[in-house]
Amino acid sequence: MAKIFVCGVVGLLPLACSSGGDSSAASGVEGPVAVDEPAGAAGSDPGLSDEFNDASTMSQWRRWDQVAGREALHDVLDISTTNDGMLTLQPRTSGWYDHFEGPLLYKMVQGDFLAETFVAATSRTTPGAIPSEQFNSAGMLVRDPTHGRGHDNWVMVNTGRQRGDLIASEGKTTVDSRSDLQLFDGANRGRLRLCRVGTAVVVARQLEGETEFTVTNRFDRPDLPAQVQVGLVANGWNTSDPEPDLSRTPDLEATFDYIRFSVPASETDCIAP
Repeated sequence: MAKIFVCGVVGLLPLACSSGGDSSAASGVEGPVAVDEPAGAAGSDPGLSDEFNDASTMSQWRRWDQVAGREALHDVLDISTTNDGMLTLQPRTSGWYDHFEGPLLYKMVQGDFLAETFVAATSRTTPGAIPSEQFNSAGMLVRDPTHGRGHDNWVMVNTGRQRGDLIASEGKTTVDSRSDLQLFDGANRGRLRLCRVGTAVVVARQLEGETEFTVTNRFDRPDLPAQVQVGLVANGWNTSDPEPDLSRTPDLEATFDYIRFSVPASETDCIAP
């Protein structure tokens, strides 16, 4: 049975999409596969945060393609080289959806955490412009390191060009390699937060032109383990179909000004100034 990509929009409500059908024919690692990861650090550990003003801090990060022993899914990935004081990521055709993966630069985190970044998803070919391809976006991901076909579990927040001409942020939850997402109109740059408090993963944003953080999604994810991968991602999907269009090159340069970690006392902290 073919997979079905279902989307709908009513009035000013967000665009909601989900995957359906049988994913048993999906390519990728047979699962579940446990990855040998280092012990996670608490969100209060200053070693988790990075202002991206020193190229040498790249050695403190883990690249998923290297950990998994796979081909790199980026053309450019550097700290304070392509763009001074920023992490720059230009993905190859790929993306985080169902069992599919994209580039991921991450650290292991233990327990509750609040991760914040300032990201801009812009065009590779026209600097500063909005990407011209669909689902060319960038943001953050929290992920269970145990993975594989039918066993991918994570939550993502990103912003950029989404389906068609929609410029929006995305909140996406994936359970056992089945993704459900919502898209919310907004700018292609700004502050994004991923916040875990107990079993809840809260997605929040303050994009360009917005005066405060707002929660766009709250996902109950008791399945995510105490130690998770948390990091920065980019999507270069290039189509609204349920598989990426490998014939097209993404038009995305993602730049991240920083990523900062802390420990929230409650869900209220997820949108604190």
